[in-house]
Amino acid sequence: MPLLILLYMSEIKLRFMKRALELGEQVRNKTGDNPWVGCVIVRGEKVLGEGHTHPPGEAHAEADAILNAEKQGHSLTGSTLYCTLEPCSFHGRTPSCAETIVKKQISHVVIAIRDPHPKVNAAGVRMLRESGVLVTEGIEEQDARKSLKDWLLKYE
Repeated sequence: MPLLILLYMSEIKLRFMKRALELGEQVRNKTGDNPWVGCVIVRGEKVLGEGHTHPPGEAHAEADAILNAEKQGHSLTGSTLYCTLEPCSFHGRTPSCAETIVKKQISHVVIAIRDPHPKVNAAGVRMLRESGVLVTEGIEEQDARKSLKDWLLKYE
């Protein structure tokens, strides 16, 4: 792949991940014991939906962005989801975000960092990859770690 195309692809990933970080920061310390996560779903350069984590028992960022996109009439098949933290893999107070992503046929998930929570800890990434979803990790990792520093201290 030509260098120009790779640089262009990187720029898009950075732009959408930066927006996801902004969305997460908007709810810093307003999500109970959940991390303040942001999410952006795109197709090409078009934003289909955005979301952020809500208080415990309510939508995680991924589910919020999916709902936002679907309310606008968008199909998520073949889209790309940018999220500041690895999607959860287990059903707790809310359904598994990784499972929902697979069901919605989102084809590419871009995350800043893995979720160190003992119930997730790479299981979300594994679930996505085993279902054929392309996963890109480490985009804006330092900014995500800085943003989630207080929450990460509990698990790292």
